[in-house]
Amino acid sequence: MTRQLQLATLFIALLVSASAVFAQTPFSREVDELLLQQVMPAADRFSAKAGTPPVFTAFAADPATGNETVIGYVFQTSDLPPEEIGFSSTIDVLVGLNTAATVTAIKVLDYNESFRSSRGDFLSIRPFQEQFRRKPLTDSFRVGRDIDGVSRATISSWAATRGVYNAARRVAQSYLASSGFSAAADTTSNAREHLAPLSWEDMITQGQIQVMNARLPDETVLSLSFAYMGHEVLGEILVGNDAYSRAERDASGRFDDGKLMLVGIGGNASEPFRQERFSIQQGDVVFPMPRRQTVYAGSADQGRIAGQANFAVAMILAPELDLAQPFTVYYDPQNGELPYSIDITLQGIALDLALGRDIRAPGDVAPEDMMQASAGGLLTDINWTRVLPLTLLLGLVMTAFLRKDARLRWLALSITLVYLGFINGGFLSVSHITNTIKLGPSMILSDLPLLMIVAFTLITTLIWGRVFCSSLCPFGALQDILSRFVPKGWQRTVPAYIHDRALYLKYIILALIILMALVQSDVSIFQYFEPFGTLFFYSTSVVLWIILIAIVLASAVVKRFYCRYMCPLGAALGVMSLISLRRIRRVPQCTVCKVCEHACPTGAIRNEQIDFKECVRCDICESKLIAKAGVCKHSVESLTARGVQLLPVNQLD
Repeated sequence: MTRQLQLATLFIALLVSASAVFAQTPFSREVDELLLQQVMPAADRFSAKAGTPPVFTAFAADPATGNETVIGYVFQTSDLPPEEIGFSSTIDVLVGLNTAATVTAIKVLDYNESFRSSRGDFLSIRPFQEQFRRKPLTDSFRVGRDIDGVSRATISSWAATRGVYNAARRVAQSYLASSGFSAAADTTSNAREHLAPLSWEDMITQGQIQVMNARLPDETVLSLSFAYMGHEVLGEILVGNDAYSRAERDASGRFDDGKLMLVGIGGNASEPFRQERFSIQQGDVVFPMPRRQTVYAGSADQGRIAGQANFAVAMILAPELDLAQPFTVYYDPQNGELPYSIDITLQGIALDLALGRDIRAPGDVAPEDMMQASAGGLLTDINWTRVLPLTLLLGLVMTAFLRKDARLRWLALSITLVYLGFINGGFLSVSHITNTIKLGPSMILSDLPLLMIVAFTLITTLIWGRVFCSSLCPFGALQDILSRFVPKGWQRTVPAYIHDRALYLKYIILALIILMALVQSDVSIFQYFEPFGTLFFYSTSVVLWIILIAIVLASAVVKRFYCRYMCPLGAALGVMSLISLRRIRRVPQCTVCKVCEHACPTGAIRNEQIDFKECVRCDICESKLIAKAGVCKHSVESLTARGVQLLPVNQLD
């Protein structure tokens, strides 16, 4: 039986290896005959790249006559801009498209994602690329619906998928006029021609946009603008391609079906807009609009909505809602007033696009009244399987911190290490700072669990200091657990004169990483200074594993070695903690006591002084003060009587 198990394991390993070899990303935009053959295996030969857009034409000999015929086209998504951006870069994909407007296969050619540095070549996995074999363009090409994304790489999976889809449609429009796809392509093009000349005011006048002004009891107004946005042309016109793509990505990640309804939020309302206060009624059926059924749709700075609202959201309409029939959108202010309502009936091009009808060019048919709409929403990617455990963990961390309960803190550290580190991978990284610099805050706003951690970290740091470093950082948890089990005889204390200089290394690392993000955004170096990405994302880089092992060994000898001298995120939080409101209490006895200084895992305490930017709020010194584990067990009067010189309390803060 053992022999059979060994053979089975070897066979599986060979299959995995063969799969990796097949899908390995070339990391080059140069295309050779072998790559062309991989995405169009039925071809006998390929032409040179030519045409508009540029393609490799694939030929095959007719078995009956021996004559060559065109069987399809091969192209690179980078040749058909604008390209979709993944987590931190564009993704160049080689695509084969046959004459029946069906994708034959794809091959990821090149990308420079930040996650690749720590996770390895994550887009090369065969199951992801294999999903595109023999996939017709009439499919939706949506991650979470008809395409399974790469685990923990939803943004990159979505960018690669939409890049393939958008490029393939443009090639089909140019080269496959006789295919079944041409009618849909003409409809998209004609709809764009109808909508392009119209301003926001024109669309309101024609009934394509409807506005509801809800006057609140204090005479302030919440202005809600509704428009159907269930097609890419409508999204592009209304909010711009970037915002629509982001909304579509987030919606696809939550539901297998459902069209988008745009809501522009404006006015001067004294009460905040709440997306969960929406509901839709059609006939006797009421469709609640829970928070997760809305997505962020941009800051109203692109498309026709620019300057017309403060920000935009989109409701994901229930598939059961009949878009051919009228429906009513309600917004309940929950202030004792009756819900505000607006009746919606889709008309014209909006209705045609919603029902999949053909749309003729403007010269053939005069445009009619188009859109009317409904719905609402807010930001963030709500995944309850991630949100609920994270909520419980945050509650546990705060309970342990406020109660100064060591047992609860060790429980929180263990859960943090296992769940946020190895299971969820939802920990914070300095890459979140650099990517926010490069891409804006949308990456954080579109992911509720990430937003929760960011908000928790910022709030607790501003109030108490580096609570995140204490109990919510998986690598910090690993170091604390390591220090607990490593024999005390192995551990060493760094001399003060070395420590006082070395601790500024992490601030230099932080400045270097941010500088690179500002001036050389296509080059990432943070992975060399954040070993937890190597550990928790299972990096394939030997260099990164060597760095990780060296840091772990150093942390076994010096408590929180990484936090003290190398962590760029800790440096950023250290800077923030300089303005924290609530510091650790000091008493006169601290002047002559060394107990907390010796116990501090980051070397932040020197006699009675605490270097607060280096403190990780681990509760050790506060617990000792509560338990009177040092000189503080003696009263000030008794110490003074013995001639011990103590500083006044007002000089200790």
